[in-house]
Amino acid sequence: MKKSILFLLLILPSLFSIAQPGHKKKKNAEGAYPRVWVGNVHTYYTCRDSILANPMLVTDSVGCKVSVFTISLMAPGHDFYGPIHANGNQFTQQQQDLIKAWDYKDVTLYIQDIHLNCHETDAVANPFQLKFDH
Repeated sequence: MKKSILFLLLILPSLFSIAQPGHKKKKNAEGAYPRVWVGNVHTYYTCRDSILANPMLVTDSVGCKVSVFTISLMAPGHDFYGPIHANGNQFTQQQQDLIKAWDYKDVTLYIQDIHLNCHETDAVANPFQLKFDH
């Protein structure tokens, strides 16, 4: 019994710190995190041409549009490159040129810091990554 009480006394402060409002991501108006993807790419493994065919972030959340995001790139044997910032849902010309220039095998494209405007409020989407080859 004493061990149970001691355990509760030790764990309660950590439970309350996790439950603080500042530790949560903002959800959209429907109470869920918006789902975001690149153009018409719906798979983890893709090719560079598929990404560049429709270089924009889209979401299926009604009333939401991507307002800000960053991309970074990494390939085996090469340095991590990024983040490169974009305003709006379109990839910048600098981002597109960088994706074209990375003609390596097993490139990982990280899409992070995704903010959306959902019904005039800010929401964030989960970061994701894509793998592509030349």
